[in-house]
Amino acid sequence: MVAELFAAARLEFRVVPEAGRWGRPMSSLAPSMRLLSSSVAAVAAALPAHAEEYSWQLAGVASRAETRNLVRDGWAVDSTYYANPLDDGDGPFALASFLNPTTRVSAEASKSDLKTDRGFDIQDDPTAYRLSGAYVLPGQKWYVGASYARSDAGDTGFFTRTDSKDYGVEGGVYIGVNTTLELGLDRFQQGWKTDPSCPPTECIGFGFPLDTEMTTDSVGFEVFHLRRFRSLTYSLQGSVYKSEYESEVRDPLTSSTLQLGGGAALRTYSVAGELFPTKAFGVRLGYTQAESRGYDGHSYDVVGTWFFKPRFAIQLGLSHERLELGPDETESAAIRFIGRL
Repeated sequence: MVAELFAAARLEFRVVPEAGRWGRPMSSLAPSMRLLSSSVAAVAAALPAHAEEYSWQLAGVASRAETRNLVRDGWAVDSTYYANPLDDGDGPFALASFLNPTTRVSAEASKSDLKTDRGFDIQDDPTAYRLSGAYVLPGQKWYVGASYARSDAGDTGFFTRTDSKDYGVEGGVYIGVNTTLELGLDRFQQGWKTDPSCPPTECIGFGFPLDTEMTTDSVGFEVFHLRRFRSLTYSLQGSVYKSEYESEVRDPLTSSTLQLGGGAALRTYSVAGELFPTKAFGVRLGYTQAESRGYDGHSYDVVGTWFFKPRFAIQLGLSHERLELGPDETESAAIRFIGRL
């Protein structure tokens, strides 16, 4: 059961496509995806083929992740508003917001379902929300941003309740027009609650109520660079993050608290490159390495983005992740539709 718990944490649904957490064919999500794709196609057909400027980006994504005998299906919607309309005529459509820096506000909502391959629910429809934004200072050189996320899984197959919060701030600078350097700070808090009345066969129980909270603080640095070579455009991206955590256990009856401290710091290194043969099409390859004392893991991902019209796109992605903690391999896939208004 402990191995399944670690796997459940790793299968957390990811909304952001470029993170590379994707999946296998999603048979259970096919009806909703056919409906979404039909709607996108109908709207796209009604709009002009040549887009100029837009202020909104809307997207919907469906995903599946599998590891050993665990399966997570999820969906999400997100929207972004740009304070100044973006012009997508300067380069690849996918990089319009990078080439035209402006203040923006984003909101995301997602739901997912984690169960075993035999249909036993582990997390039934947890809901997650995220708000984020970035302010571009006058001169379009420096920018600052912040984000807040919250999820509530309710009853799970391990604990009677679990929820999480995430806070982040970032600051960056444009070096010329094709390169950005960014520094980010993040705090992630996750809590678990147990109830002695929960049967041991359904959740983890210790015979008394128990509250556990883990706090993870991260600091990271990222660089993004865009280059043009004759008729081709490509981007290069690299990042390094260091995360440290500590946890505590509290007895709600006596209010006594036990500080458990933290383990060795986790360092994560990522590199990625994306090639744009045309303004409408791009292929991204990424690699991530995570390491700590007695722990090592890596993942590969490939993402394809096709703007079949300047304001409408479809993204498909696959990833393979291997860790030395719990079930050792995860395969995932996702499909995302993007519309700009």
